[in-house]
Amino acid sequence: MKLILALIITIGYTFANQSVKESDINGIWAIPEEIEYNISIGEIFTQDNKAQAYAFAYAKMENGKIIDRELTNEESNAKDLRGKIFLSNLEFNGKRWVNGKIYNPNNGGIYYAEAYLSEDKNTLFLKVSIDSFGIIGITLEWYRIEDTIYKPLEYNEIAMIDELKEIEEVEDE
Repeated sequence: MKLILALIITIGYTFANQSVKESDINGIWAIPEEIEYNISIGEIFTQDNKAQAYAFAYAKMENGKIIDRELTNEESNAKDLRGKIFLSNLEFNGKRWVNGKIYNPNNGGIYYAEAYLSEDKNTLFLKVSIDSFGIIGITLEWYRIEDTIYKPLEYNEIAMIDELKEIEEVEDE
């Protein structure tokens, strides 16, 4: 009986995940920061079959609502990310996005990244790790923002963060 139940769950999970498309990751996301209730607003877009993310606005949660915030000196780790790609090269493998890199503005580190969506496609689970196998790391949750006053930047206003650009240049050699 347990074997049949496990088989049914596995088949259901497989068919449920087959409905994910490469473009499902695209959109505007609330990206929680380490400082309580602060979030960055970012856009994920797909270009040349690779998903990338950049931050373009800053907000905080107050009484369950997202409101704008100005960055202060204490939050300087995030201020330089506006318009900069800090998550790059996520490749869609049919179920999830893999082989990406993410820049951490708090320590200047570059980490491995992979992502998958919740069933309703409104939560992005981003696994960030120090090893390419994804064993040592954490999983972050980003939340899709459907109804927003935030407008993404034009593509000519977006640039790759220098630290990621350097990594890509080394990998291309």
